[in-house]
Amino acid sequence: MSKKMLFKVLIAVAVFALALTSCNLMGYFNQDETEDFAQIETIAAATIAARLTQSIYETTIAQLTQVAPTFTLPAPQATNTPASTNTPLATFTPAATAVPPTNTPIPIPCNAASFITDVTIPDWSSIYAGEPFVKTWKVKNVGTCSWTKEYKIFFYNGTQMQGPASVAFPQTVNPGESVNLSVNMVAPSSTGSYTGSWMLKSANGTVFGVGSGYNAAVTVNIKVINVPAAKDPDTVYDMAKAYCDAAWRTNAGDITCPSLKVDTVNGSITRSYAPVLSSGAKDDEGAIYTVPAKGGDGMIMGKYPKFKIENGYRFRALINCAYKAEKCDVTYELSYIEVGGAESTGSLGQWDLKYGQSINLDVDLSTLSGKTVRLVLKVISKGDPTDDVALWLAPRITNP
Repeated sequence: MSKKMLFKVLIAVAVFALALTSCNLMGYFNQDETEDFAQIETIAAATIAARLTQSIYETTIAQLTQVAPTFTLPAPQATNTPASTNTPLATFTPAATAVPPTNTPIPIPCNAASFITDVTIPDWSSIYAGEPFVKTWKVKNVGTCSWTKEYKIFFYNGTQMQGPASVAFPQTVNPGESVNLSVNMVAPSSTGSYTGSWMLKSANGTVFGVGSGYNAAVTVNIKVINVPAAKDPDTVYDMAKAYCDAAWRTNAGDITCPSLKVDTVNGSITRSYAPVLSSGAKDDEGAIYTVPAKGGDGMIMGKYPKFKIENGYRFRALINCAYKAEKCDVTYELSYIEVGGAESTGSLGQWDLKYGQSINLDVDLSTLSGKTVRLVLKVISKGDPTDDVALWLAPRITNP
């Protein structure tokens, strides 16, 4: 609605209100003419004002209702909240856990051995040149088959050291059990380092050994050193050192020097630089172990190379039965064979000796002065040859 129209309406309302007021005033005058004029003005003014105010209010409301456009608030529209863009979280890839491979069990072979220890002659032991010794290995059966006495340890390669081609197992060895395997050997005559390898063989000929693959050999490793000099400073000829220069035989026949071991059945000739006497005392001089062969006429003898006897020469030695050879009962003899022309022989002495006894020999060789002879060492059994292991300790020709 414009301002002019509104103004006209207000004037019309005012005129109408004034007319109504006039009629009322006339009634008041008719009722009481003595009423105060001022009071009447006040009432009339109040009535007009009231009527005018009410009329204006009603008119205005009506006009506003007709004129004001109906305003309808739009329905709230859904606000499209953009889908939250998810910031991708860091993907945690756990460290790969190493899964150990599944071990495929390796089947245990029938024949397999494990090396335990060197029972004798540890690697690179010092052995005197020409000295016999016994090498012993301890091995364990880690296979699934029992080892019978038909199993063998045999020489494979390296230096055989006069050992046998093979040695049978000493006993039956079941899986999980151990056994000592021994081989008799002789150190080479020349100094130096030597190695020999030995393998195992089953009854049906299957070759096996030790190590992770059960195909490694057991070995003997030695260092050969020179034979020590005689302790007697007056020694002219050391017969212990030169014992294999002699030709040895028993009542059963010739034997090779040195023998692989002390043998009371077939007879033997060996040497030691750490002999043990019947008393249990250990000596540090060279000793020859002379053992007769089994038999009623058991004996052993060795003929040394020819040697010229000079004036003042003497033969010296200590004779004694070996330790624990308790049935030893023998006769020792020293003799000679004169070389050149008509050979003559002769005895330089005989000595009977039993276990526990010992005799220091000191034989004057002056009767042979100027002659070239072969000295002979001999031991004779006295009936039962059991334990007849006779020692010649430090046998020598000396010139004091």
